[in-house]
Amino acid sequence: DFQEKDLKVGDIITIVGKRAEYNGPQVGGAVLESVKPVTPITIAELLTKPDSKEVYYMVTGEITEIENPEYGNLYLKDGDSEVYLYGCYPGYGAFDDYRKNLIADKGIKLGDQLTVIATKDTYKEKIQLANGVYFSHESAE
Repeated sequence: DFQEKDLKVGDIITIVGKRAEYNGPQVGGAVLESVKPVTPITIAELLTKPDSKEVYYMVTGEITEIENPEYGNLYLKDGDSEVYLYGCYPGYGAFDDYRKNLIADKGIKLGDQLTVIATKDTYKEKIQLANGVYFSHESAE
């Protein structure tokens, strides 16, 4: 179904169905309700894009500074380009306390490679990735 619907890894999807159980919780008879496409991009490419709350990017970079570990505010660097990530959350739509402590929970540290899905924004003339959703990370160790 993924190929038929032109879905790719990283896309944000909403499905509707009944809760099912087989070797753990599942959704039975799921129907695809919506798709938010995600575009893989380098930090250098991201810096040239216009701000948008509707366009999602997948960005990977080395963590150079963790400014607020509780909410996942940090800096990512890829080659010579760096960007601020305002929030790294455990899942799309996370809110309130569910947004907190992903960095500690996943054991993420300085120097790790982090991949997030986020939108591009500018705050006080500073380009940033906004409301990032954790995708994966590789430990520097």
